[in-house]
Amino acid sequence: MTKKSSETRLPKTLTGHLTEVALGCQRMLEKNPCHPQALVGITLVALASGQSEAAVRMARAAVAAAPRMVPAWVALGQALKAAARNDEAERAYIHAISLDGMNTLARIGMGELMLATGHALEAIREFELALDHQPSLAGAHMGLGNALASLERNQEALAHYQQAMALCPRFPEAEFAVGFVLARIGNLSEAEAHYRRAVTLRPDFAVAWVNLGSLLREQGREVYAEAAYHRAVKLRPGLVSAWINLAILERERHRPAEAEIYLRKAFAINPEQVETLIAWCQFRSAERDKAGAWQWLRWALAREPENAEAVNMHGILLHKEGRFEEAVEIFKQAETLGNHHAASNRGNSLLDLGRMDEALLAHELAVERDPANPGAHYNLSLTRLRLGDWRQGWPGYEARWRFREVHRTPRVFSQPRWQGEPLDGRRILLHAEQGLGDTIQFCRYASMIAERGGKAILMVQPPVERLMQSLAAVHSGLASTVLPNTKPPDFDLESPLLSLPAVFATTVETVPWPGAYLVADPELVAEKRVQFPHLRLQDSPYAQCRIGLCWAGNPRYKTDHLRSVNLATLLPLMRAPGITWISLQKGPGAEQLAFLPNDVVLWDGSSLDHDLAETAALIDTLDLVITTDTSIAHLAGAMAKPVWILLPHLADWRWMQQTEASPWYPTARLFRQTTPGDWIEVIDRVIKQLSEFRVAQSRLLQPNQPTKKDSQTSQLIPA
Repeated sequence: MTKKSSETRLPKTLTGHLTEVALGCQRMLEKNPCHPQALVGITLVALASGQSEAAVRMARAAVAAAPRMVPAWVALGQALKAAARNDEAERAYIHAISLDGMNTLARIGMGELMLATGHALEAIREFELALDHQPSLAGAHMGLGNALASLERNQEALAHYQQAMALCPRFPEAEFAVGFVLARIGNLSEAEAHYRRAVTLRPDFAVAWVNLGSLLREQGREVYAEAAYHRAVKLRPGLVSAWINLAILERERHRPAEAEIYLRKAFAINPEQVETLIAWCQFRSAERDKAGAWQWLRWALAREPENAEAVNMHGILLHKEGRFEEAVEIFKQAETLGNHHAASNRGNSLLDLGRMDEALLAHELAVERDPANPGAHYNLSLTRLRLGDWRQGWPGYEARWRFREVHRTPRVFSQPRWQGEPLDGRRILLHAEQGLGDTIQFCRYASMIAERGGKAILMVQPPVERLMQSLAAVHSGLASTVLPNTKPPDFDLESPLLSLPAVFATTVETVPWPGAYLVADPELVAEKRVQFPHLRLQDSPYAQCRIGLCWAGNPRYKTDHLRSVNLATLLPLMRAPGITWISLQKGPGAEQLAFLPNDVVLWDGSSLDHDLAETAALIDTLDLVITTDTSIAHLAGAMAKPVWILLPHLADWRWMQQTEASPWYPTARLFRQTTPGDWIEVIDRVIKQLSEFRVAQSRLLQPNQPTKKDSQTSQLIPA
C-alpha cells in the first residue's frame, strides 16, 4: 500500500485562494516593504505553490522586520523544512518556542519536523504539549496521529485521526489518514469508504487516489484500481508513487512492456528516488533478469544503505539464487530496519535450509508483527500444514483469498460461503481454484457433502470434467459437474475445493480415503489397451513391466523449475532392463520425446489425449507410474495405482516433510532430493527400487503361484 505523503496535513485557508492572498499581501508591501504580517502571508503563498526557497527569503525578511513575532519564526521553520534544511528549521522553531513556549503553531511545526527526521517520540511530546494547551486543535491531533502511526501504534493513531474528523467534519486529510490506518489493520471496506470520502471532499487529492487504487488492486478490482491511478497522474503528473503503482499493476497483469513505460516515467521525474530504483529491481527480477535486478538494487543501496525495503529486496535476490544462509542474515537486517515482510521471507529461506522449527518461529513472528498481512498468514499456514499441524494450518490457509500472489482476482459469488452448518438438501457449488492436481486431490470431499445432506455442484476445469463423472457422488446422482465460465444451476452456498479440509477439520489421521475415488472409463481402457498392438503379445520383447513416466508440470507455476526435470535427466532410469516405458506427458515437455537417443524407447501414450479421462484409461493399463509433482501424480494416487513421486528438496507443502508416504494417497511413495537440485541421486534410488519392484512383479506373473491382495500391495510399495 502506498505510504502516507507529506501532502497529508491540516488544510490551509489559502488553498484555492492563492492569487487573492498574494495580491492582498502585495498591496500591503507596496505601502510598507517591511510589513511582517504581509511577509508571512507571502511566505505561506510561496509554500503553498511549492516555491520553498522563495518562501525562505520572505520568512527571513519577516523575522528581520519583527524579531519577536512568533508566527514569523514559525513560517521560517516551515519554509526551511520545505527546503530540506532541517537543522536550520529546528533552530527557527526553538527560537519561536523560546519566545512563546505554549504557542501551538510552533509546537506543531516542531512536531512535524521531528517526525520528518525520524524522531517520532520527540514528535509525540510536541503534539501533546500543543493539545494540552488547546485540546480542540485538529492539526495537533493529526500530527499526533501521524507520529503514533509511524510507530505502528495504530489504534491510538486512529483515535486521534477520528478526533480530528470530529473537530473538522469536512477534513479530507483526516478521512485519508483514517483510511490509511484502517487499511493497515485489515479493515478494507471501511478504509475504502474513507478514501472515497477524502477524494469527494477534495477531488484533486492525488495521493488519496493512489491509496484508493492500491486498496482496490489488493482486492482484485484491477479496472477500478487502474482508473484511480490514472486519475492521480492526471492531477499530479509528477507524483512518482502513482506511476510506480501503475507499473506494479501491469507487472501483475503480465504486461511487462506497459510496466516498463510507467517505470521510465517515474525514473524520469526523479532518478534519485529510491522507491523507483526498488521498483525497477522488482520488475527486472520478475522478468528473470538477474543482472538487471542486481544493478538496480546496487543503485538503491548506494543511495540509502539502510532503506528497509531495499535491504529486504537484497534478501529476496539472494534467496532466488539459492544463497539461503546469506538471505537469512540480510532478512534479519531488514527486520531490524522495520520491514514487515522480512520475517516471513526469512522463514521461507529457513525452510529451504531444512531448519523447520526456526522457520515456523519466523512465520509466527511475522504474523505477530503484522496481523493484517495476508501473505504472512498464508506462509505461516503452509508451514504448519507442511509440519502436520493441520488443526491450525487449514483455517490459516484461508488467507490465500486476500493474498494477491495466490489469487490476483478472486471469484466472488452472491451466495454465502459454506462454513460447515447442516445442509438440509441445499445445493452447494464447489469450485476449483488452482491447478488440475488440486482439483483431483480435493474433489473427494464431494462425497462428504452428500453425507451431510447436500447436493454438490462441482465447477471444474475442462481437462478433468469428464473424469469427474467417475466420482461416486457424481456417478450416483448426488453431485453434478459444470464448467467454469458457464452459468451453473441454481445453488444456495459456495465453497472453494481447497477450503473443504478446514470445514471438515481434516487432520493427518482423518484424511478421507474411501479407496480409489476416480476410476477409468472401461471403454476408454479398452481403446488404450489396443493403442500399442505390439505390446499386447505375450512373446513380444515389450510384454514386460509397463511403467508410465511423466517429468514436467505446468511451466507457468512459479517454482516449476524446481519440481520438473528435463527428460534427458531420466535417461539412466529409462535404460533399466525389463521395462516398457510409456510417456504420460502432455503439453509442454512432450516435445522432448523427439530428442531421445536411439538406445532408449519411450512410447508416446498421452501427448494427443483430449483430457485426463483418456490419460486415466492408459494409467489403468500400467503396473506403476513414476512422475514428478504433476497432476499425473494426483491422478494415479486417486485411482489407487502404485505411483512413485519424485520431489525436490523442499517439496510442495502437501507432501509434508521427512516421510516417504502420503496420507492423501496410500499407494504413493515419495522420493525426495537429499541435496537441493540433485536429481541424479534420486534417480539412483529409484533404479535400485525398480529392481525389487520387477522381482515382485515377476513373482506375481509366474503361473500357479497364488497371490494375496495384501501381499501384492506390500510388494508394489516397498516400505
